[in-house]
Amino acid sequence: MYQGSYFNSVKKVQDSELLSETVFLSTELEAVGTLLVDLKSYCIKEAGWEIHRAGDPELLGRGVLPELKGVEAYFSVGRELNRATAGIGGGLVKELLTECVRGIIQAETYVTGDRGFPSEDDYELCWKQEHVDCCRYYKRENMGNNPWFAHIGDHRRDKNLFNRYKAAAVYRRTDGSLLATGTFSDSFHELNVQLSFDRDRVTSCKAAFLRAPGPVCAESSGLLGPFTGKSIGELSKKEVAKIIGGPNGCIHLVDIICDTLTAAGAAVSAGAAGTA
Repeated sequence: MYQGSYFNSVKKVQDSELLSETVFLSTELEAVGTLLVDLKSYCIKEAGWEIHRAGDPELLGRGVLPELKGVEAYFSVGRELNRATAGIGGGLVKELLTECVRGIIQAETYVTGDRGFPSEDDYELCWKQEHVDCCRYYKRENMGNNPWFAHIGDHRRDKNLFNRYKAAAVYRRTDGSLLATGTFSDSFHELNVQLSFDRDRVTSCKAAFLRAPGPVCAESSGLLGPFTGKSIGELSKKEVAKIIGGPNGCIHLVDIICDTLTAAGAAVSAGAAGTA
Protein backbone atom coordinates (compact mmCIF):
# COMPACT_ATOMS: atom_id res chain seq x y z
CA MET A 1 0.00 0.00 0.00
CA TYR A 2 2.81 2.41 0.80
CA GLN A 3 6.57 2.68 1.14
CA GLY A 4 8.99 5.44 2.05
CA SER A 5 12.69 5.73 2.77
CA TYR A 6 15.30 8.20 4.00
CA PHE A 7 18.96 8.00 3.03
CA ASN A 8 21.53 10.25 4.70
CA SER A 9 25.20 10.43 3.82
CA VAL A 10 27.90 12.61 5.38
CA LYS A 11 31.11 13.31 3.49
CA LYS A 12 34.21 15.35 4.20
CA VAL A 13 34.81 17.90 1.43
CA GLN A 14 37.77 20.22 0.89
CA ASP A 15 39.25 18.80 4.12
CA SER A 16 37.57 21.68 5.98
CA GLU A 17 33.85 21.04 5.54
CA LEU A 18 31.23 18.33 5.95
CA LEU A 19 28.40 17.86 3.49
CA SER A 20 25.33 16.08 4.84
CA GLU A 21 22.61 15.16 2.35
CA THR A 22 19.30 13.44 3.06
CA VAL A 23 17.08 12.06 0.30
CA PHE A 24 13.47 11.08 0.98
CA LEU A 25 11.62 8.85 -1.48
CA SER A 26 8.09 7.60 -0.93
CA THR A 27 4.93 6.66 -2.76
CA GLU A 28 3.88 10.31 -2.50
CA LEU A 29 7.06 12.38 -2.32
CA GLU A 30 10.63 12.86 -3.53
CA ALA A 31 12.80 15.45 -1.83
CA VAL A 32 16.32 16.29 -0.66
CA GLY A 33 17.83 18.45 2.06
CA THR A 34 21.50 19.47 2.37
CA LEU A 35 23.72 21.06 5.00
CA LEU A 36 27.28 22.22 4.43
CA VAL A 37 29.07 22.81 7.74
CA ASP A 38 32.50 23.88 8.91
CA LEU A 39 34.45 20.82 10.01
CA LYS A 40 35.82 22.30 13.23
CA SER A 41 32.97 24.44 14.51
CA TYR A 42 30.06 22.52 12.93
CA CYS A 43 28.57 25.92 12.08
CA ILE A 44 26.28 25.82 9.04
CA LYS A 45 27.67 27.48 5.91
CA GLU A 46 24.84 26.56 3.53
CA ALA A 47 21.40 24.98 3.96
CA GLY A 48 19.12 24.03 1.09
CA TRP A 49 16.21 21.87 0.01
CA GLU A 50 14.42 20.59 -3.10
CA ILE A 51 11.03 18.89 -3.48
CA HIS A 52 10.68 17.22 -6.86
CA ARG A 53 7.48 15.20 -6.49
CA ALA A 54 4.42 15.71 -4.29
CA GLY A 55 0.66 15.21 -4.45
CA ASP A 56 0.21 18.93 -3.80
CA PRO A 57 1.90 20.99 -6.57
CA GLU A 58 2.26 23.87 -4.12
CA LEU A 59 4.94 21.91 -2.28
CA LEU A 60 7.22 21.61 -5.30
CA GLY A 61 10.30 23.80 -5.56
CA ARG A 62 13.70 24.51 -4.10
CA GLY A 63 15.23 27.01 -1.78
CA VAL A 64 18.02 28.01 0.58
CA LEU A 65 17.79 29.01 4.23
CA PRO A 66 20.27 31.84 4.84
CA GLU A 67 18.94 32.31 8.39
CA LEU A 68 20.65 29.02 9.34
CA LYS A 69 24.09 30.31 8.34
CA GLY A 70 26.35 30.32 11.38
CA VAL A 71 24.06 28.09 13.48
CA GLU A 72 25.80 25.08 15.03
CA ALA A 73 24.51 21.81 13.51
CA TYR A 74 24.41 19.98 16.82
CA PHE A 75 21.99 18.96 19.56
CA SER A 76 20.70 22.48 20.27
CA VAL A 77 19.75 23.28 16.67
CA GLY A 78 16.06 22.34 16.98
CA ARG A 79 14.64 25.77 17.72
CA GLU A 80 16.57 27.41 14.87
CA LEU A 81 15.48 24.67 12.48
CA ASN A 82 11.84 25.19 13.48
CA ARG A 83 12.11 28.92 12.90
CA ALA A 84 13.93 28.66 9.57
CA THR A 85 11.77 25.95 7.98
CA ALA A 86 8.44 27.24 9.37
CA GLY A 87 6.28 24.59 7.72
CA ILE A 88 8.06 24.64 4.34
CA GLY A 89 7.02 21.57 2.36
CA GLY A 90 4.41 20.69 4.94
CA GLY A 91 7.11 20.02 7.52
CA LEU A 92 9.15 17.79 5.22
CA VAL A 93 12.06 20.24 4.93
CA LYS A 94 12.46 20.30 8.71
CA GLU A 95 12.56 16.48 8.76
CA LEU A 96 15.16 16.37 5.99
CA LEU A 97 17.47 18.85 7.70
CA THR A 98 16.96 17.16 11.07
CA GLU A 99 18.21 13.93 9.49
CA CYS A 100 21.18 15.87 8.11
CA VAL A 101 22.06 17.11 11.61
CA ARG A 102 21.71 13.62 13.08
CA GLY A 103 24.16 12.34 10.48
CA ILE A 104 26.63 15.13 11.22
CA ILE A 105 26.52 14.31 14.94
CA GLN A 106 27.19 10.63 14.24
CA ALA A 107 30.02 11.47 11.81
CA GLU A 108 31.85 13.22 14.66
CA THR A 109 33.21 9.78 15.58
CA TYR A 110 35.70 10.11 12.71
CA VAL A 111 36.69 13.78 13.12
CA THR A 112 37.38 13.95 16.85
CA GLY A 113 40.75 15.69 16.34
CA ASP A 114 39.25 18.35 14.09
CA ARG A 115 36.55 18.90 16.68
CA GLY A 116 39.14 19.68 19.36
CA PHE A 117 39.25 16.42 21.32
CA PRO A 118 42.81 15.46 22.36
CA SER A 119 42.00 11.78 21.87
CA GLU A 120 39.20 9.36 21.09
CA ASP A 121 39.09 8.45 24.78
CA ASP A 122 38.41 12.11 25.61
CA TYR A 123 35.63 12.19 23.02
CA GLU A 124 34.00 9.09 24.48
CA LEU A 125 34.33 10.42 28.02
CA CYS A 126 32.68 13.69 26.95
CA TRP A 127 29.70 11.80 25.52
CA LYS A 128 29.36 9.74 28.68
CA GLN A 129 29.35 12.91 30.78
CA GLU A 130 27.05 14.94 28.54
CA HIS A 131 24.52 12.21 27.73
CA VAL A 132 24.33 10.18 30.92
CA ASP A 133 20.92 8.49 31.28
CA CYS A 134 19.72 9.75 27.88
CA CYS A 135 19.16 6.19 26.61
CA ARG A 136 19.78 2.58 27.58
CA TYR A 137 23.34 2.54 26.21
CA TYR A 138 24.25 5.63 28.24
CA LYS A 139 22.55 4.57 31.47
CA ARG A 140 24.90 5.28 34.35
CA GLU A 141 25.11 1.62 35.35
CA ASN A 142 26.06 0.60 31.79
CA MET A 143 28.80 3.20 31.34
CA GLY A 144 31.72 0.87 32.01
CA ASN A 145 30.61 -1.69 29.43
CA ASN A 146 30.73 -1.80 25.62
CA PRO A 147 33.17 1.04 24.75
CA TRP A 148 32.11 2.96 21.65
CA PHE A 149 35.35 2.65 19.70
CA ALA A 150 35.55 -1.05 20.44
CA HIS A 151 32.15 -1.32 18.76
CA ILE A 152 33.16 0.49 15.57
CA GLY A 153 36.50 -1.35 15.25
CA ASP A 154 39.97 -0.20 14.22
CA HIS A 155 39.12 1.16 10.77
CA ARG A 156 38.92 4.97 10.53
CA ARG A 157 37.11 6.78 7.75
CA ASP A 158 38.45 9.76 5.80
CA LYS A 159 35.96 10.93 3.16
CA ASN A 160 32.67 9.08 3.52
CA LEU A 161 32.05 9.36 7.27
CA PHE A 162 28.53 8.13 7.88
CA ASN A 163 25.53 6.57 6.11
CA ARG A 164 22.01 5.90 7.35
CA TYR A 165 19.09 4.20 5.62
CA LYS A 166 15.58 4.09 7.08
CA ALA A 167 12.61 2.55 5.30
CA ALA A 168 8.99 1.76 6.07
CA ALA A 169 6.44 -0.24 4.07
CA VAL A 170 2.76 -1.00 4.61
CA TYR A 171 0.91 -4.07 3.32
CA ARG A 172 -2.74 -5.10 3.37
CA ARG A 173 -3.26 -8.74 4.32
CA THR A 174 -5.95 -10.88 2.72
CA ASP A 175 -8.15 -10.48 5.82
CA GLY A 176 -8.03 -6.68 5.47
CA SER A 177 -5.67 -6.04 8.39
CA LEU A 178 -2.44 -4.09 7.87
CA LEU A 179 1.20 -5.02 8.35
CA ALA A 180 3.82 -2.26 8.59
CA THR A 181 7.56 -2.91 8.63
CA GLY A 182 10.40 -0.54 9.43
CA THR A 183 14.12 -0.93 8.75
CA PHE A 184 16.91 1.14 10.31
CA SER A 185 20.48 0.53 9.13
CA ASP A 186 23.43 2.85 9.50
CA SER A 187 27.19 2.75 9.95
CA PHE A 188 26.81 1.80 13.63
CA HIS A 189 23.34 0.26 14.15
CA GLU A 190 20.84 -2.09 12.50
CA LEU A 191 17.34 -2.90 13.71
CA ASN A 192 13.87 -3.54 12.38
CA VAL A 193 10.28 -3.37 13.58
CA GLN A 194 7.01 -5.00 12.62
CA LEU A 195 3.60 -3.62 13.57
CA SER A 196 0.20 -5.13 12.84
CA PHE A 197 -3.01 -3.09 12.74
CA ASP A 198 -6.72 -3.69 12.74
CA ARG A 199 -7.80 -0.55 10.90
CA ASP A 200 -5.84 2.14 12.76
CA ARG A 201 -5.31 0.25 16.02
CA VAL A 202 -2.09 -1.62 16.86
CA THR A 203 -2.55 -5.34 17.46
CA SER A 204 1.14 -6.21 17.86
CA CYS A 205 4.56 -4.54 17.84
CA LYS A 206 7.86 -6.42 17.57
CA ALA A 207 11.49 -5.42 17.09
CA ALA A 208 14.86 -7.07 16.50
CA PHE A 209 18.40 -5.69 16.75
CA LEU A 210 20.97 -7.01 14.27
CA ARG A 211 23.81 -4.61 15.17
CA ALA A 212 24.14 -2.38 18.23
CA PRO A 213 26.90 -0.89 20.40
CA GLY A 214 26.06 -3.35 23.17
CA PRO A 215 23.61 -6.08 24.21
CA VAL A 216 21.82 -3.63 26.53
CA CYS A 217 20.44 -1.86 23.42
CA ALA A 218 18.64 -5.01 22.26
CA GLU A 219 16.87 -5.29 25.61
CA SER A 220 14.66 -2.39 24.43
CA SER A 221 12.79 -4.80 22.17
CA GLY A 222 11.17 -6.30 25.27
CA LEU A 223 9.39 -3.03 26.13
CA LEU A 224 6.90 -2.93 23.26
CA GLY A 225 3.85 -4.68 24.77
CA PRO A 226 2.01 -1.44 25.72
CA PHE A 227 1.65 -0.52 22.03
CA THR A 228 -1.09 -3.13 21.68
CA GLY A 229 -4.50 -1.46 21.56
CA LYS A 230 -3.18 2.03 20.82
CA SER A 231 -4.44 3.91 17.76
CA ILE A 232 -2.06 5.55 15.29
CA GLY A 233 -3.48 8.98 16.06
CA GLU A 234 -2.60 8.86 19.76
CA LEU A 235 1.00 7.74 19.25
CA SER A 236 3.01 10.95 19.01
CA LYS A 237 6.81 10.71 19.16
CA LYS A 238 6.63 11.76 22.80
CA GLU A 239 4.17 8.96 23.57
CA VAL A 240 6.25 6.40 21.66
CA ALA A 241 9.34 7.37 23.67
CA LYS A 242 7.37 7.09 26.89
CA ILE A 243 6.12 3.60 26.02
CA ILE A 244 9.60 2.39 25.13
CA GLY A 245 10.84 3.54 28.49
CA GLY A 246 12.37 6.98 27.98
CA PRO A 247 16.01 6.73 29.11
CA ASN A 248 15.56 2.98 29.54
CA GLY A 249 14.83 2.60 25.83
CA CYS A 250 16.60 3.15 22.50
CA ILE A 251 16.28 6.45 20.65
CA HIS A 252 16.81 4.72 17.30
CA LEU A 253 13.99 2.29 18.06
CA VAL A 254 11.76 5.28 18.83
CA ASP A 255 12.79 6.83 15.53
CA ILE A 256 12.00 3.85 13.31
CA ILE A 257 8.73 3.06 15.11
CA CYS A 258 7.62 6.67 14.55
CA ASP A 259 8.56 6.46 10.85
CA THR A 260 6.62 3.21 10.56
CA LEU A 261 3.58 4.69 12.29
CA THR A 262 3.71 7.68 9.92
CA ALA A 263 3.77 5.29 6.95
CA ALA A 264 0.85 3.31 8.40
CA GLY A 265 -1.10 6.52 8.97
CA ALA A 266 -0.52 7.57 5.36
CA ALA A 267 -1.70 4.18 4.13
CA VAL A 268 -4.81 4.27 6.33
CA SER A 269 -5.65 7.79 5.12
CA ALA A 270 -5.12 6.81 1.49
CA GLY A 271 -7.30 3.73 1.98
CA ALA A 272 -10.04 5.79 3.57
CA ALA A 273 -9.90 8.32 0.74
CA GLY A 274 -10.02 5.54 -1.81
CA THR A 275 -13.23 4.15 -0.36
CA ALA A 276 -14.91 7.52 0.17
